[in-house]
Amino acid sequence: MLSEHEWFAALAPGHQALAARQVVVQDFAAGAFVAHRGEPSRYWIGVERGLIKLAVYTPDGRGCTFSGVPAGGWCGEGSVIKREARRYDVIAIRDSRVALVPDTVFHTLLAESLPFASFVVRQLNERMGQFIATVQNERLLSVDARVAQAVAQLFHPALYPRTSEVLELSQEEIGLLTGLSRQRVNQALRRLASEGMVDLSYQSIRVTDLERLRHFGLSEL
Repeated sequence: MLSEHEWFAALAPGHQALAARQVVVQDFAAGAFVAHRGEPSRYWIGVERGLIKLAVYTPDGRGCTFSGVPAGGWCGEGSVIKREARRYDVIAIRDSRVALVPDTVFHTLLAESLPFASFVVRQLNERMGQFIATVQNERLLSVDARVAQAVAQLFHPALYPRTSEVLELSQEEIGLLTGLSRQRVNQALRRLASEGMVDLSYQSIRVTDLERLRHFGLSEL
């Protein structure tokens, strides 16, 4: 399982043994909380199968989604590094299998393994760029462009290296990532399909022109 991840493959044998011995693998049903906002950040979180999101919600039900994390992605390193309470909820959008690396193991690897430390720095840099883009898109782009960018972000080569050209992603799940209704997501996807960027099938999307999808709507900025 861990051997498929870049950071694990780069570790020395002793550090690989430590991580493999301590990692916790857990299944979460769709809608379940992987981690709660305000709780201690005791794990670095990786997705082995499925899809999770990072989001915050107010008591009156308003919400903001920062990012979706598909299989192969990791998240939460910032809170673990700072040993602070998690600042967002981590929620399974669909049934998901999650790898949880304990904070003690994470800090040991960070202190003793240069390849691991380099990987984490790259993760932090890429994640910051993604978060800035997400806030920008939500505030400044049209709905169709927001949907295009939400799908394109799942193809980030550094953060989500396992994403294939065919996303097993429903319109409802895209709605959960964007905060939009399924009906409005459907309209946006149909426009993207009509312009040759995606093909739509039941419960899946095939991206046919990733570069155009990544740039769709950005001329509005």
